[in-house]
Amino acid sequence: MKIAHISDFHLRHHLPGTSTISRRLSRHMPDLISQAVDRIRRESPDLVVVTGDLVDHPFYGMHDAKHIALGEKDLRLVRGCFATLTSPVAWLYGNHDHPDSFHRVYGDLPDDFHVAGHRVLLFFDDEVEGNFPQRMGTQRERFLAALSDDDPRPQIHLQHYLVSPERTGGYPHAYREAGSLKAALLADSRVRLVLSGHYHKGDSLFREGHVHFANAPAFGEPPHPFRIYTIDQGGVTQTEIHLRPADMPMRRAVFLDRDGTVSPAPAYRTGPECFSLLPGAAESLAKLKRAGYALVVVSNQTAVGQGYVTTETVGAVNDRMAALLGLSGMELDGVYCRYGSPIAVLPEHRTDRPETKPSPAMLHAAAEDLNLDLSVSFMIGDRKSDVDAGRNAGCRASILVRTGSGPAALAKMSPGHADFVADDLSAAADWILEIG
Repeated sequence: MKIAHISDFHLRHHLPGTSTISRRLSRHMPDLISQAVDRIRRESPDLVVVTGDLVDHPFYGMHDAKHIALGEKDLRLVRGCFATLTSPVAWLYGNHDHPDSFHRVYGDLPDDFHVAGHRVLLFFDDEVEGNFPQRMGTQRERFLAALSDDDPRPQIHLQHYLVSPERTGGYPHAYREAGSLKAALLADSRVRLVLSGHYHKGDSLFREGHVHFANAPAFGEPPHPFRIYTIDQGGVTQTEIHLRPADMPMRRAVFLDRDGTVSPAPAYRTGPECFSLLPGAAESLAKLKRAGYALVVVSNQTAVGQGYVTTETVGAVNDRMAALLGLSGMELDGVYCRYGSPIAVLPEHRTDRPETKPSPAMLHAAAEDLNLDLSVSFMIGDRKSDVDAGRNAGCRASILVRTGSGPAALAKMSPGHADFVADDLSAAADWILEIG
């Protein structure tokens, strides 16, 4: 028996914006998933397993009718990407999916079925206190019943969360009762394979007793991996396939500060409702996009570490920016934010080595995730820290705009510190296009 296992897309297409964790390339997923499906088809699997987080539904929109409708359209988009496969597909939702929407889109599919001599069981669990997942109610009853009945078929168990290993440090990826779940699985000789997602680094196939466990790495993050497992009389083996080739050609990019460059005001003071674009911003970015530049926003958001606002609010503001740009048919390639500083009041963001600008850390992260060539890329911002970030990253040029804090920054900068000073984003874009 051959199984293809792919997980954690964190897709957004109809939903605005992208994941608050920049490495999750939400808006690139429709195309990448389609490529993965083509590759999976060539493997001719008996079963395809998708272990959750199909969509990156923003938590602030979990109870908003408009977001729910858009998220449901994205769930249908994901299902449609797999429609050309002839093998059955087992779908699970994750903690970033909207459960009710998932059941509306995928509720016609079985949660207990037969494939190639094996019984395949799907378990739909949720997070409870402290973000710990727990198997409760009907799902626990189904689990215990499957391990106590007299059905002789070997079993494959599928779920979003981890049964083993018990990864609970930092963010809890494993079930609160993972030890008892694993003990029950190991006590039943029919259980052959237990597959999960959720833990983005993944765990390669390993064996405990007679049971094989594997936790798929996130397809939503480079290098966009998925796995093939083969079950035969000798046991279970794993092959991991990376969709992004090592020799993929690099792209040039324009990196953009947000507040004062794309938008007029520090959005942590106003929130998403009052967020707006500077005049001509969408049109300027569209010109750069048509010229082949990747467009990446890199934004210092130390207000999070200083306790003024949450990362969720920052994400909501970025989603509002994406929605406004989308009205002009414009889509960013990535949005990167960093929150740390030496004076942060939140311990998790207090650091003497912050990744905020003028550090090039955000530019380096985007270059790795999106395969960008910094030496032919540009940085545009309204502060000296923006200019310095571009210089520190080795960009071709750093541009200061006279919008936002630009005039005050220019008054304090030495002549020639910025490679070019532009009146606004439109003038900066024109200069980039002029010098090629």
